[in-house]
Amino acid sequence: MFRFSISYIVLFAATFQESSLGFHIPQQTTEKLSLSAAKLNEDNQREHSREGISFRNADDAITRRDIFDRFGVASVAVGLSLLNKPAIAFDGSGASAGSGYSPATKAEKKKKLQERIVADVKDFNKLGQTIDKGETQGPAWINFFIPFQRREADEIGRTYAALVDMRGIPTKKANEFEGGGGLLLANTFTQPGKPPDNTPAVKSFRKLSKTFDAIEAAGKSGDAAKAKKAWLETSKALSQYLTDVELPGNLEDPIYKP
Repeated sequence: MFRFSISYIVLFAATFQESSLGFHIPQQTTEKLSLSAAKLNEDNQREHSREGISFRNADDAITRRDIFDRFGVASVAVGLSLLNKPAIAFDGSGASAGSGYSPATKAEKKKKLQERIVADVKDFNKLGQTIDKGETQGPAWINFFIPFQRREADEIGRTYAALVDMRGIPTKKANEFEGGGGLLLANTFTQPGKPPDNTPAVKSFRKLSKTFDAIEAAGKSGDAAKAKKAWLETSKALSQYLTDVELPGNLEDPIYKP
C-alpha cells in the first residue's frame, strides 16, 4: 500500500499545491530520489534537521522508520516535502470541550465540529468506493490515512487528513488518541458535572477509534477483500457514533455523498 511511482507522487504533489489544500512543497534534489533506502533515510534526517523539520523520536507512536515502512522510500522522499511534521494542532484534548463557553458559543463549536466530521465521513466513503474497485493505494487512501499536518486548513477547517482529524494522533498508550474532532464533538454531549466516559457519544467514539487500523493494515498488505471487510465493520461503529452526535447514522445519506 502507498507505494507509488515517483512521477505519480510528483503529479499528486503538484495537484495538492494547485488546489490550495495548504501543503508546503520545498525544493528537493532529484539526486536524493536515487539513493538507497538506508542512504535516503540518513540524508533526509540531515536535510530535515537543517530545514527545521523534526520527526518524533523512537518513543513516540509515529517514527521515521514507521513512515518509510508504511509509505515506501520513493513515496516518502517526495511525500515528506509535501507536509509539515506531525503535531497536535486541534482544539484540545477533548475532555474540556465546551468548558467555560457560553451556550451560544458551545452550540457554534458543536456545529463546526459536526461539519468537520461530515467532511471526514465523506473521505471515509471515498475510501470505501476505492476499496470496492479492488484498489489498496491511491489518493483516497492518502486523503484518509496520511498523518501529517497541512500548512493551511482546508475549507472545512481541517488541518489533517480525515482519520487524524476525526480520531486524533496516537499517544504512547495503546488505543488512545488525542486532539481529534471526533472526541471533541462527543464531549459536547456530556452533561455538566458528569464524567465524559459515561456519555454515549464518547463510548461510541472510543469503540470506533479502535477499528480503523484493520483497514489500513489490509491496505498495506494489498488485500482488498480484507480491507472491504474491515471497512464494513468500521462503518457499523461509525454509524452508531454519528447517531450519538446527532448526525445522520446512515452513511448513504446525501450529506455524506463524496
